[in-house]
Amino acid sequence: MKNIILPIIAFICMPVNVFAAVCETRTGCTNGSNTIGSYDYCIAGHNGGCYYVESITTSNVYWCTKCSGNRTLKQVRAGTCTNISGTECVCSNNCKDVAWTAGNTGYEYSVQCGSACDATKKYRCAKGYYGTSTNGTSGCTRCPASGGTYGTTASAGATSITSCYLPSGSSFSDSTGSGTIVGGNCYYKN
Repeated sequence: MKNIILPIIAFICMPVNVFAAVCETRTGCTNGSNTIGSYDYCIAGHNGGCYYVESITTSNVYWCTKCSGNRTLKQVRAGTCTNISGTECVCSNNCKDVAWTAGNTGYEYSVQCGSACDATKKYRCAKGYYGTSTNGTSGCTRCPASGGTYGTTASAGATSITSCYLPSGSSFSDSTGSGTIVGGNCYYKN
């Protein structure tokens, strides 16, 4: 019996970062303007750099050279491009803008850092509540209920009870009777 030697084939797999890519420019790609305007407190510099990643256009890259207020330059990567970066203005005291976020029950807050990175906290009523608040703990009232079903609002930030409604299809019960709301939402009236 003959000995047969079979070659062993080994595959070495390398992980691929699907979130990073080398970007390229192409004809027909429209770069941004030469002025940066008021982009994120940048007062000198420009934007531009229209790039492609696998035939998909990426966002413009911003190159800032001077910031306003209490802000400093920070280098940032341009989207998913590993070979392209820009600069933006960030607060040197680590103040960060915060989009509307849930706070205490019935309240939302946001943080906006001004040009001098002074944090301003704003408050509003959450969806299903109405009123105004300056502190995130008072000023908002839950929409009224009927038959155990609470009303709601189309979105957060409602200031009047007339923004409250019982959704079409929900049950109601009051001194005039009970039933199911049909034909659209039923709004509260003063």
